[in-house]
Amino acid sequence: MHKLATAIAAAIGTLAFASAAHAATFIVTAKGHAFDDKLAQRVEAAGGTITARLPQIGVAIVESDNPNFAKNAGRIKELRSAVADIELQYDIPEVAELVVDPAYANPPNSGDNDAFFDFQWGHTAIDAAGAWNAGYRGAGATVAVLDSGVYCAHLDIIPNLDVARSASFVPGETYCNTSGSTHGTHTMGTVGAADNGIGTIGVAPEADLFAVKVLSAATGSGSFAGIIQGIVHAADNGADVINMSLGVRGGLPVNGKGANEVAELVNATARAARYAEAQNALIVTSAGNDGRDLDKDSGTQICDDDGNCFRYNLRAFPAELPSTLAISALGPEAWAYDRINTPLDDRASYTNYGQSAIDHSAPGGDFRYPGNEACTLTTNAGQNVTIPCWAWDMVLSTTTAPASYSWSAGTSMAAPHVSGVAALIIGKHGGEMSPAAVKSILRASSDDLGKPGTDDTHGSGRVNAARAVQY
Repeated sequence: MHKLATAIAAAIGTLAFASAAHAATFIVTAKGHAFDDKLAQRVEAAGGTITARLPQIGVAIVESDNPNFAKNAGRIKELRSAVADIELQYDIPEVAELVVDPAYANPPNSGDNDAFFDFQWGHTAIDAAGAWNAGYRGAGATVAVLDSGVYCAHLDIIPNLDVARSASFVPGETYCNTSGSTHGTHTMGTVGAADNGIGTIGVAPEADLFAVKVLSAATGSGSFAGIIQGIVHAADNGADVINMSLGVRGGLPVNGKGANEVAELVNATARAARYAEAQNALIVTSAGNDGRDLDKDSGTQICDDDGNCFRYNLRAFPAELPSTLAISALGPEAWAYDRINTPLDDRASYTNYGQSAIDHSAPGGDFRYPGNEACTLTTNAGQNVTIPCWAWDMVLSTTTAPASYSWSAGTSMAAPHVSGVAALIIGKHGGEMSPAAVKSILRASSDDLGKPGTDDTHGSGRVNAARAVQY
């Protein structure tokens, strides 16, 4: 339990409904997928102030200190719902940090001049180097990372970060972090850290990246309003892939008090996801870190006014939203002792699973190794690095300092491996593909692990970058 508390890059936990007794945020959803000026005027006449209007999906973000706002808005016939937003609390602790035209081989004996590349065993598992040697490195693809922001001054991030498209939907915080959560920097580095001879390399090291902050780096919280706006922003700004390493620990309520309101918030988010898909943006999500069999969790059917229905297990938000890929996590045990022969595809001890929910698996790391002794490995630059042996089984990526790196484990780390592979595919095909086409290639090219066909752990298989760019 100690390792779980200190190692896993888990996501969102405690729910907090906004109170209508003081100024509160509401997600207001129209019956149709539009939100014109006249409807906006009616909402404001009901006692609300619109802070963001998303006519693309028929949703508005509204502030109100009127205790009767929701009741007043309920009388507007064009509206489907007006629900108080939920604040989502998450905790992402640090584990360990380092302040610190070639032919490529897979770690651990690559000979690459990026000092820490040989510690990126996840790239071995998905054969990222095989894709690079075939000439595909993500150029032409754009990945939006919806997360806790990014450390903009990181030397591995700067070359690929698109500042113009980056944005924050967390009040009072910019998308650039100088302290606080390193989660967004870690996930972005896994997707597309530049191959610049410094530290680590992303799966798609030539992809364009932009940061969309939807979770606070300072307080560890985020809201549905931020996530919904972030998805729409990413889609409208040309994202080919949207990485959402987010997940509600323990899940959202399936029934009982608040379940109906939560279902409305989920439906509004589903609208954003469908809109992103229509804009040719593939959403990749983490499956969650509860160790749950999602096949055995009861779900609820959510239907929109346009007849779109989906059965959603509220305990796995946002992994089971329509138009998304849910990614489970894999990892080795005692990799530091035998970096050549240690299996890399064991199901992680914490990952959610279930054939009804999981689309693919990918490296997420683990901490199941029972010992606490230290293991020392040497970088390509000759630097000795000593950390607990179990920590080497986690995923190494960028963190908050110009040339600093940390290890984390979680489905949050698995999803960006898949986002990187998707970027390799899209880059190969000229930078524009339908999500359906990308999903088809991912299914066809993934390694069929576990039982033949789809299975609880791997879904359609563990992604394989080298095979993916053959299609």
